[in-house]
Amino acid sequence: MLLCAALLLLGGCKHASQGPSLSEYGERSLAGQAARFEQYAQLLASLSPAEAMVRQEAMLADAEQDSAQWQLQMQLQEKFFLDPNSPYRNEEFYLPVVAHLLSSPHATQDQRDRARWLEPRLKLNRPGTVANDFPFTLPNGRSTRLHAVIDSRHPHQTLLFFSNPGCANCKQITEALAADPAIAARIASGELLVVNVYPDEDLQAWLDYLPNYPKTWICGHDADQLLFNDTLYWLRAIPSLYLLDEEKRVVVKDAPLESLLPLLSF
Repeated sequence: MLLCAALLLLGGCKHASQGPSLSEYGERSLAGQAARFEQYAQLLASLSPAEAMVRQEAMLADAEQDSAQWQLQMQLQEKFFLDPNSPYRNEEFYLPVVAHLLSSPHATQDQRDRARWLEPRLKLNRPGTVANDFPFTLPNGRSTRLHAVIDSRHPHQTLLFFSNPGCANCKQITEALAADPAIAARIASGELLVVNVYPDEDLQAWLDYLPNYPKTWICGHDADQLLFNDTLYWLRAIPSLYLLDEEKRVVVKDAPLESLLPLLSF
């Protein structure tokens, strides 16, 4: 279902086991190539970060041979790796695309301008870096900070969950996490900390919804409205999930819950 969900945006849904090279593509239509690009997205997800970047650079270099093919490749790359509704979204995979948009003779001025806007946002909280600290306010009105909360609990992992009360997907994620006995056990033991932050401004809606969150979570709201300034986090869509390690370094950035559950439930 997740594989098909990405392709509904593009008009196709097929499955295969190996990633193609661009030269193997026959049709030039977006819908015609979407199913084959899905294979490529699956392949990248199975590789180490270094190997995935080598594949991306090779794919993008191959696309440079033809202007029309390059433009089609840019659409596919964005739909799979940047679209917040894609189960394959991965900003690390999209950073080489931004570099090519800035340097390619095939890019339009609008594409270059957008790439310049995207670049600093994509570089926020990259995997392996310490997650940006930020203040938030607890239900009792006391102010705290992400790093201070983590330092006070010393968890092995922190799940940072940006959500809002009116979000159906947020509700599904909350219920899935609350219903998982392995996750509940890790929270109870102190190994896992869930920090749930509401970034919007309707404080009363958030306060009314608070009883729906597990009492074992740390819940807060962004009273200063800093999170939508695109300087600390780039919240393209809500919900947004980040997994941090014991040193507050980003392990997984803005990922679907399905890809995080195996890392949370061991």
